[in-house]
Parts: sequence; structure tokens; C-alpha cells
Amino acid sequence: MTKHFFGLSEKDINEILNYLGYENLKDFYRSLIPEKYKFDEFNLPPALSEDEIREYIDNLGDLNKVLKIFAGGGAYDCFIPAVINQLLLRSEFYTAYTPYQPEVSQGTLQVMFEFQSLICELTKMDVSNASVYDGASALAEAVLMSFRIKNKYSVIIPKNLNPNYKEVLKTYLQNINAKIIEVSFNSEGRINLNELKELINNDVASVVIQNPNYFGIIEEVFEIRDIVKSKDVLLISVFDPVSLAIITPPGEYDSDIAVGEGQSLGIPLSFGGPYVGLFTAKKEYIRQMPGRIVAITEDKFGRRGFVTTLQAREQHIRRAKATSNICTNQQLMATAVTIYLTLMGKEGLTKVAKYSFYKAEYLKEKIKHKLVFDAPTFREFVIRTNKKAKEVIFECAKEGFLVGPEVKMLGENYLLIAVTERRKKEEIDKLAEIIFNA
Repeated sequence: MTKHFFGLSEKDINEILNYLGYENLKDFYRSLIPEKYKFDEFNLPPALSEDEIREYIDNLGDLNKVLKIFAGGGAYDCFIPAVINQLLLRSEFYTAYTPYQPEVSQGTLQVMFEFQSLICELTKMDVSNASVYDGASALAEAVLMSFRIKNKYSVIIPKNLNPNYKEVLKTYLQNINAKIIEVSFNSEGRINLNELKELINNDVASVVIQNPNYFGIIEEVFEIRDIVKSKDVLLISVFDPVSLAIITPPGEYDSDIAVGEGQSLGIPLSFGGPYVGLFTAKKEYIRQMPGRIVAITEDKFGRRGFVTTLQAREQHIRRAKATSNICTNQQLMATAVTIYLTLMGKEGLTKVAKYSFYKAEYLKEKIKHKLVFDAPTFREFVIRTNKKAKEVIFECAKEGFLVGPEVKMLGENYLLIAVTERRKKEEIDKLAEIIFNA
């Protein structure tokens, strides 16, 4: 008998396989695997003891090369105070999940409330939820929210939007009758304002901007605001949270919804996740927000308490009224962000932002003949290389530096370089030498 984990009988399985044209499950599974990945057996080494396997893994680890990271595009090698991980390892944080029973989850709920308060203070927006999965899904949720508010199903996005965010948005919208319109960028790498004016029509629910944009360039947010507000559509801003310490936050240029990725606020790169999506909006739209929102209240004895409020998910309300199918929030990551912002404070975060800015400007000056755009940037910028960008990435890696990614929307000779507060002068000087003639 074939071993399987289906809730089906052998008869059911054989009927399905016969209908599909397969003799057995093995043939069916092999049909799903590309030819180059197929093999008949595992060629594993002899079994090792626990002590031997530890030694083997340590030896493998010694083969790794630790690179100095100058890569960006939405994830950054930032300073993480040691106290963050130490506090996260406390069992009440590390094992905390969704607070279904508020009476026994006051600590978790308070952290969620404090997180929301800090994100609102950072963005100057009215309300925040307790986080979503990541920055890309936060943008997709924001666009869906704008559709509900305006009862329209077209959105304008910039071509200089992070391509990963763009792909996630397309995935979210692919099975609904929605339209994505792209507005180009000008020679400065900024949104083409004249084109934006022409593209906004009566079917558009919202306009998305990213500031700083994917090229690291600061957008003309007030000019964009004036255009968008004159057309009665919603303005959705994608922000870099660290940049908000020194540039205009989205709430001050009248964003209706503002979202971002919180990884740079105390979360390690972790090979791409888990990360934490930041989601804020104007108070008038709070009932259309996805995810969890925590509020402060009093019990009948006048004691302070924290509760989830304005439930948005289908588990708690009628499915037709649910604003999202997001089932939880990134609580452990949100806790890390809360600890980071509390530790750093306004002064500390401002120093981090300024260090990143000035160090990036220092590198830009050393390789200014490589710069593609002549506009103010924060933390990262685009260069044009003589060789293909992929080749330059490998050359830098051989010298101990990770740069990139390749900016495919511009061509195969364009590369994104990011400089965080962690990078030292000697590291920047060495990288400048490597890519000066690259």
C-alpha cells in the first residue's frame, strides 16, 4: 500500500490518478519536479554522533565569508542594541501570541498599544494598527483599503517604487477587477508631476508614492500632495522609518494612509525575514484598516486596561464586513521595534539618520562620476557601472563587500548602493576604490 497523508482511501486516490493519467503517486509527484532537480536516492554520508555533527557544522561555518554590507533596496544592515534580543528572549515576549483573552494578555496588549503610539509619533499620522506582515503586504493592504473607501478600483503607482512591493501588490490584485497605472519618473529620478496630473481620472481611488523612493531620492511630496488632493483621491505614502527623523513625515504632507517596513528599527536582516509592516492612517478611516488595533480603557473599578478594538478579521465579524484576511500581527518583531524606539528616543534616531545620510554623501562624493541622478537622497543611491552590475556585485563580494541590488528597471549596468550608520570610513574608502572604475 502506498504511504500518504491524504484523508482519502486508496480507491479514491487511484480514481484521481487514473483520471489524471498517472499510475501511482510517485509518478504524479515526479511530474511536478523539473528534470534537473530529480534524483532517485539521497547520497548521504554515514551517520555522525551529536558531538561529531557539531564539529562538522562548525567547520562548515568557518568556510563562510562575512561581508561588509552596502546593499539596500528595502532591507538594511543597521545597528541593533544587544538589549533588544536579551529582552525578546523573555518567555512572556518570546512565546506571546494573539491575545484572544485580554484579561490574561495585558502585557502583550500594552506592548501593542505602545508600538502603535510610537509609530504614530514617528509618522505624525492619527492611528496605527499593531503591525502587519511586512512593508510590501502593508502597501497592498493600503491599496485595497483605498478601494473600499472610494469604491473605485484603479490605483496609480510610480515606476520608481520598490519592485518587490510592486510584485506583491500585483499578486494581491490579480484576481479582482482592479487596474494598476504606472507614472514615470523624470531625469532627477522623481515622479513626473505633469504625467501624474494627466493620469488621475474619475476611476482612480488612490496614488502611491515612495519617499525616499527606490533610488533613494527624496520626492517632491508637497507638490504631489497638491496634485492628488485637487483630484479628490487618496494619497498613500510608503516611508523609510529611519528617514522620518530628518525628513518630512507623511502626516505632515496630508497622507491618507502611510505604510513602511520596520526592519531597520532593531530587526536583523535574517536572510529576508521575518519583518514587520508598519500601517497608519487618518482617524476617519480607522474602521477600514486591516489587522489588529489595541485601545486603552477602564474596567468597572476604574482600573486601566488594554483591549483589541474595531475587529477587522472575518473570525470575529461577518466575512462580508472583514477588511482583511490577515490573521495576526508580527508581535515579536513589533516588540523589537518598540524596544528599539524606546531605547533610541528622538535624539538617538536622529543621530542614526544623520550618520546614514552623511556617510552616504561621503561615498557619493568619492564616486560622483558614477551617479545617475542629481537629486537629494537618503541612505542609498544609484550608480552606473561600466561592466554589468552583476559582475560588479561579484567583484565586490570577492573583496569582502556586499552591494546591490541590480536596478533592473534602468538596465543591466545600474546598481543600488546603501550606506547605513554601521559603515566605517575605512570600509567606505575601500569600497570607493573598488567601484571607482568598475
